[in-house]
Amino acid sequence: MSKTLFLPTRDLIVFPGIVTPLYVGRLKSINTLENAVNTKSKMVLCMQKNPSVEDPSLPKDVYTIGVLVNILQIVKMPNNNIKVLVEAESRVEITKPEIVDEMYKTEYKVLKSEDSDSKEVQAVYRKVLGVFERYISLTGKISSELLLNLKGIKNIGNALDIIASNIPIKSEAKQELLEILNVNERGIKILDLLTNEMEIALLEKKIDDKVKTKMNEAQKNYYIKEKISAMKEELGDYSQDDDLLELTEKIKKTKLPKEVRAKIDSEMKKLSKMPPFSAEATVSRNYIETIMELPWDKTTKDIVDLKKANEILERDHYGLKDAKSKVLDFLAVKKLNANMKGSILCFAGPPGIGKTSLVKSIADAMGRKFVRVSLGGVKDEAEIRGHRRTYIGSMPGKLIKAMKEAGSKNPVILLDEIDKMSNDFKGDPASAMLEVLDPEQNSHFEDHYVDMPFDLSKVFFVATANDLRTVSAPLRDRMEIVNLSSYTEFEKLHIAKKYLIKQAKEENGLKDIDISISDNTILRIIDEYTREAGVRNLKREIITICRKIAREVVEHKKKKVAIKSNNLEKYLGKPKFRPEKQKEKTPKLGVVNGLAWTSVGGVTLEVQGVAIPGKGELSLTGTLGKVMTESAQVAYTFVKANLDKYKPTQENFFEKKGIHLHFPEGATPKDGPSAGITITSAIISVLTGRKIRQDIAMTGEITITGEVLAIGGVKEKVIGAHRAGIREVILPEDNRIDRDEIPEEVAKEMTIHFAKTYDDVEKLVFADN
Repeated sequence: MSKTLFLPTRDLIVFPGIVTPLYVGRLKSINTLENAVNTKSKMVLCMQKNPSVEDPSLPKDVYTIGVLVNILQIVKMPNNNIKVLVEAESRVEITKPEIVDEMYKTEYKVLKSEDSDSKEVQAVYRKVLGVFERYISLTGKISSELLLNLKGIKNIGNALDIIASNIPIKSEAKQELLEILNVNERGIKILDLLTNEMEIALLEKKIDDKVKTKMNEAQKNYYIKEKISAMKEELGDYSQDDDLLELTEKIKKTKLPKEVRAKIDSEMKKLSKMPPFSAEATVSRNYIETIMELPWDKTTKDIVDLKKANEILERDHYGLKDAKSKVLDFLAVKKLNANMKGSILCFAGPPGIGKTSLVKSIADAMGRKFVRVSLGGVKDEAEIRGHRRTYIGSMPGKLIKAMKEAGSKNPVILLDEIDKMSNDFKGDPASAMLEVLDPEQNSHFEDHYVDMPFDLSKVFFVATANDLRTVSAPLRDRMEIVNLSSYTEFEKLHIAKKYLIKQAKEENGLKDIDISISDNTILRIIDEYTREAGVRNLKREIITICRKIAREVVEHKKKKVAIKSNNLEKYLGKPKFRPEKQKEKTPKLGVVNGLAWTSVGGVTLEVQGVAIPGKGELSLTGTLGKVMTESAQVAYTFVKANLDKYKPTQENFFEKKGIHLHFPEGATPKDGPSAGITITSAIISVLTGRKIRQDIAMTGEITITGEVLAIGGVKEKVIGAHRAGIREVILPEDNRIDRDEIPEEVAKEMTIHFAKTYDDVEKLVFADN
């Protein structure tokens, strides 16, 4: 065996007798090549098994059969790669390939072809040559001079190698041919591959002929239509093309305002001159059909029977008195003034309280069509105003689509999640909504796609939002806000009994099964398995129970099931929340229960304070907003300004200690001034060592002089305290007028104190009073 340099190639097979270029770029390959040139040595080429491997491992990543080549020419490329022209000499088998001094080396043995002169080999070769000649004639991809060269070659093995190198087959198939030493077997394999390529080439030719015929027909049709269009233009006739007759008839039957019909006639004139399969024709046709489908003059008759409307609203929803009252007010005015403009309401409240379903009931009560427009995540202004008809795929905005879907000029349109809109480089959709929601402007709303004023003044718009703070002030100003509160436990109990259990039974095929769930069980589900403002999770838990019951019905043929507190865990598993009611709460140092108003309703907000080594600094943690941070600084300043009154447990406290306040659930953002008295109480507790009652919660803004100022969301916050098991709260004196909003069933269980200054708060919160 001889030892020489060798090169692993990516996806390249060179047959003996073939001259081919080779591009070398890898460092080890370049080192090997330069050494071969300097020593005027031959090289062995072997293909990698996986061309994507950058640094092949030897010997497992390369085939063992390759070719011995002579280097004819090398050219250095601008990108540091090298182009090499090589001529393959013979097949070789490599053994012991290795990397030495960053170069590839191997031992090799030259392999000779077998049975190259028998009559059988000659017969196979003639067959191969005949098929190859037909293949060249069919595809035209290979020079016919190659055939003349092949006929002059006496060595059949070499001739087969030349044919193999010119067939467009995969490198793996070429490697297989390289490894066949028996000339007869190699010829039969090439014949099989050539026959397969012939079939593919014939199919390609058949497809090409079909495409060519169709293109010729399309060109002919285009020429004829252009001639007809020119003649019709001369005659002034734009409506009689066969493919436009149906559309023309449809336009004639559709009742449209004068200006809209003029626009459509103008568009039809343009369409008749366009090639029927062009992109412009498609855009124009879609535009005409959209315009015709819009309800320019169609309206539905309003139900102005207040009694019937009230029955429908009461049937579908429990509570929500303010929202229902607004709808009945609107209907009363509608009865007195048939030409009144559409109203624009916004139901604001935590998720799961039934805002969306309430809007459906409103549409039902008024006898109007209902359409929902989802605004959550809308960032592009074009989604509201539509796209201009200057490109393929243009379409109207969400409002025009909603009107098209409704089929009337006076539907109830739900603008769902209006607080979830945002803006980016594509524009501000909230600004586009200003025109939609302004009764003085929306009678001439202009969608970019429609490009004509459309009247939205008859539409009853109802928006929904979880948190109005994210809605821009101009947009809020255009809507009549109706705040919907969290449900109390008693309301949830009523909703579950009247609606949720019945719906869950129907959805799970249990209408004929006697299912009883006691009131105490429902209250336990509310308290221990759900903590929410609405009833969405409560509905899910009831559905879970019904699914478990459905399984029992199928497996054990049960007809009657009773769900009680003692078997509830069998259906819902262990409680998800620790019950807080009736739990004794021992006073704690530096821990105060505040109240907050979030997008999911009222919640308790604990403030924790401790003294730390320092120089009087106030440290705050818990993802606090700017307003809340300033509120903490105000509280700190108030306490330091009144040190004579709130005497520290340690002399020179602020020279040796600092105070760290933490607001748990650090990942949840918190902001607003309403935690002022809560923060003040925590600071005084840490400073003086006085413990805070844990059975009382508070909310109120504090000033630098100790006054307690009014806050918002009183109803939500008190309900949140009640839900958390707290039965005593402190509110600002200025919020006394909000007491009437608190549901009666909550108010009768709560002791509510009102504070004008922090002195009023201090008398209530400390356990030593």
